Amino acid sequence: MDNNGFYQVDYSKPDFPEVKIGMLGYGFMGQIHSNAFIKIPFSFFNPVARPVLVAMCGRNQKKVEQTARRFGYKEYCLDWKLLAKDPRIDIFDNCTPDDLHYLPSIEAMENGKHVICEKPLSLKLEDAYQMAQRARETGVKTMCCYNYRFLPAVRLARQLIEQGILGKIYQFRAKYLQQPGHNPFEIVEKVWYAYGTQSGTLLGIGSHILDMARFLIGEVTAVSGLKKTFNPTRMDHSGKAQEVSADECTIAILAFENGAVGTIESSGVSTGRKNHQGWEINGSKGSLIFDLEDLNHLQVYSTEVTKPEIRGFSNVLVTDSDHPLPVVYLPSGHNQGWEYGHIHALHHFLDCVVNDKTVEPLGATFEDGYKVQVIIEAINQSSASGKWVETKDIG
Repeated sequence: MDNNGFYQVDYSKPDFPEVKIGMLGYGFMGQIHSNAFIKIPFSFFNPVARPVLVAMCGRNQKKVEQTARRFGYKEYCLDWKLLAKDPRIDIFDNCTPDDLHYLPSIEAMENGKHVICEKPLSLKLEDAYQMAQRARETGVKTMCCYNYRFLPAVRLARQLIEQGILGKIYQFRAKYLQQPGHNPFEIVEKVWYAYGTQSGTLLGIGSHILDMARFLIGEVTAVSGLKKTFNPTRMDHSGKAQEVSADECTIAILAFENGAVGTIESSGVSTGRKNHQGWEINGSKGSLIFDLEDLNHLQVYSTEVTKPEIRGFSNVLVTDSDHPLPVVYLPSGHNQGWEYGHIHALHHFLDCVVNDKTVEPLGATFEDGYKVQVIIEAINQSSASGKWVETKDIG
């Protein structure tokens, strides 16, 4: 105690295990993941670990240094191989553009790091397969960051389905709609799915709802899909025409192993839609509806809850302590934001690393990431051939 009555906080004895983080990527997702790691100690009364932000890596020295300083990383580097080999790093978090997911993640696994990789797992199906295979061979923990699995409403939906509240599942329909390419005269640099890697909307956002289909309903056995590019040419900032091969809209019909059927739609030309994701599930005894723009609610209909004359959808607020994944430092009824999907996802991964738990079934492993890309490849082939494609024939 000093002369003014203040005591020094003793940081030499941490209350929780420390897990050291190496972040590859300083862009939007690198910042989202960094924010999630920082918030973990404040979002849980008893976090499983305290993330320590050791180093950030990126190609632009000025930008990576600014971002590292902003989030409190101790160091930064410009070569991802240094980060992948750094003996101080426990978790290697790959938040780079899609075309850089493969090699850095492989290198990190071979150096014994536990690896988080943003979705989609890779641009190429073969690369995704190799990443899943290397994860099995090395035995490290891996997670493909399908963060929407960790929204409380989604976890409640899975719980209700597993409890049989919906009865036999008949249908799943999902959409993920954005508008960046709705204007044909928008320069290509401002249309994320058509610029750089040209990943397209199916890989870029459709992969999220395909993962949701697997997470909530089960394995997909066959697909029929249609991909569309409405604007095959766009001008760049210099006025030069650039060819666009990326899909701007994809619609697909899904057949599930359990007999259910479904539809998914991804779009980058849905005028007025900024980040609209939603899905509906229909069963023999009930239905569920979720809207990402109202992510603290799950609409639930059950034929067994009330009298027929007053039966209807209940708008359930999913922030009570009885619900999955409450943010425990907030009282019941206090809403969560979009970023809490990442906070819950990364805390789950920390728990798996520290306590040697399995990432699945709640988290998406690299194997799950690969299986999503099998479905995507089946949709690609179906769109090209105009025929149904079975997922067992892919790979």
